[in-house]
Amino acid sequence: MIIKIIKLFLKKLNNIAVGNYRAENLSEAIVKLIFKYSDKNKSIKIMDYGSGFQPKVIYHVYKKLTNKYNKNIKIHCFDIYNSKDLKNLNQNKNIVFYNIQNLNLNKTKYDFCLLNDVLHHIGIEKLSVLKNLIIKLQNKAKFVLIKDHFQYGFFSNLTIRVMDFLGNYFNNVSTPKKYFNKTSFNSLLKLSNSKVVEKVFNIKLYQSYFLFMFREPLAHSYSLLMHIVKSYISRKCHYKFMVLFPRKMSKK
Repeated sequence: MIIKIIKLFLKKLNNIAVGNYRAENLSEAIVKLIFKYSDKNKSIKIMDYGSGFQPKVIYHVYKKLTNKYNKNIKIHCFDIYNSKDLKNLNQNKNIVFYNIQNLNLNKTKYDFCLLNDVLHHIGIEKLSVLKNLIIKLQNKAKFVLIKDHFQYGFFSNLTIRVMDFLGNYFNNVSTPKKYFNKTSFNSLLKLSNSKVVEKVFNIKLYQSYFLFMFREPLAHSYSLLMHIVKSYISRKCHYKFMVLFPRKMSKK
C-alpha cells in the first residue's frame, strides 16, 4: 500500500515538474530529423521501440507531423504491454501499440525507428544484446534515431539516476547504476557497424529551475560549463541524438 502511494506521488510529481515540456521539445527534435530525411511526397512509417506506458513523445510526434507538415503517418509502437495496456492505448488507428514479442512477426519495413532512452535500461554492459538489437532495428528501418544519456562523472551520473527514478519508478522500470559515456557509446556503434549521419545536441528537456540542485560546482572551464547549463540538465550531463544508416544501405 505504501509503495503504491509513493508511486502515485512520484507520478503526480513528474507530471507537475515535467508535464509536456520534455515531450514537446524532444518531439520537435525528432520531427525535424524525420522531415529532413524523409521523402516529401510519400507517407512515413515509424516504429517506436520501447515507447513506454505514457507515450507522450510519440503522440506529439504524430501531431506535429500531421498538423505542421501535413504528412500521412503510420506509427507502430512496441513495448512490454499486457492486454489491458493495449486496450487502453489503442485508440488511434494511425498509432498502433503491440506487445514487443510481436516484433519478430512484424514484416513491415519502416522509414524511421525511434529508440528513446531505451538502451541504458537494457544495460550498457550488455554490449552483445545492444549490438544485436541495433542491427535488428537497422534491418527493419531506413534510419534509426537513438536518444540516450551521457554521463561524465559522479554528479552527472547522480543527476541522471535521480531523474530516471522520478520518471520511471511508478511504471516499475528499474534505474540503472551506469550510463553511456562517449567511449562506451562509440564502442557500441562500432560493434553494430553503424554510420552516424547526424548528431543533435542542445535538446533542452527539463526546466532549469527544477534541476538547479543537481548542478555541479563551477570549475575552471566556466564558459563551457555555462554553455552546457543552458542546453542540458546539468553542466556535464547531456543528451545525444543520432541518425544511423542501416548496415546494408548503399551509399549514394
